[in-house]
Amino acid sequence: VNVFSISGTQIINIGEPGGVAPYTLSSSGLPDFNKSPSISNMDTVIKELNNATKKDSGFFAETFSSKLTEAMSSHDILKTELDNVDVLTSFPSGGLAAQFKIVAELMMTRESRGVVRDMFYVSQGGYDTHSNMQVNVANRFTELNAALTAFVNEAKAQELWDSITLVQFSEFARTLDPNTGDGSDHAWGANHFHMGGGLAGGKVRGLYPDDFVQSSSNPLALSRGRMVPTHPWDAMWKGTAEWFGIDEGEEMDKVLPLHSNFPADKLYSASDLYDVLFA
Repeated sequence: VNVFSISGTQIINIGEPGGVAPYTLSSSGLPDFNKSPSISNMDTVIKELNNATKKDSGFFAETFSSKLTEAMSSHDILKTELDNVDVLTSFPSGGLAAQFKIVAELMMTRESRGVVRDMFYVSQGGYDTHSNMQVNVANRFTELNAALTAFVNEAKAQELWDSITLVQFSEFARTLDPNTGDGSDHAWGANHFHMGGGLAGGKVRGLYPDDFVQSSSNPLALSRGRMVPTHPWDAMWKGTAEWFGIDEGEEMDKVLPLHSNFPADKLYSASDLYDVLFA
C-alpha cells in the first residue's frame, strides 16, 4: 500500500509508528530535488554524510538520516515514473482538477511501484460560507463537478473504475437557517457521498428528517437548523474499510476504534455498500 496526499501533510494519512510513510505531492507534481545544487555532486555528498554513523550516533540523528535518504530515493524513483506517464483524459486546469490529475497519473505507476492498493487525499476549500453562500457554493460545485467528471472518465479509460472508491467528507456541516450575511454557520449533522464502479449506487442512506423545528418533542433539531446526526462517522467508513481489506476484529478496532460503540443497524458493511468487492 502507498499513501499519497495532493493537499499538504494530513494527519489522516499517518498510521502507526514504523508503518507506511505517506507521500506528499503538489498538484503540479514532483519537482527536481535540489535543482540548483551549489556543487555538482551535492546529492551524493548528502547521502554520504547521512550514512556516516557510529556506535554512539544518537537515535534522533539516525532516524533523521534514515528518513532523509529514504525520501531522496523514493523521490527519484517516483519522479522518474511520473515523468513517463500521461493521462488519457483532458482535465480542467488548476484547483481540485489538478489534484485529481496527479492522482490519475499516480494510478498509472502502480505496477512499477509494486502495489495493489493506494490511498489518495485531495481537498477543496471555500465551503466555510458565512456570507454569500448561494454564489460561493454554486462556484465550488461547478469546480467539483468538472473535476469529478474528468477523474471518473480517466478512471474508466484506465479500466480501474470498478476498483476505486471515492469518499467525500467534511469536518462539520452548516446551519439550514441563514445568518444576516446571506450565509450559513457551523453545524453538526451533514451528508457525504460515495462514488465508485463497484458500489451499490443510486441510494440515499440514513434517515431524512421529517421535522426541522427545534422543540421538546424533536430530539434531532437544534437551533437554527443544526441537525443531530442519525448515523455515526464510522457508518460509511466501516464498509469502505472492509472493502479495502481491513478484517473485522483487531484490525477494524485499530482503524475505527469507536465503531463498536454503535449498534449494527447504524453501521454499513461492505456487502451493504458494494455490488463488486475488491479482490
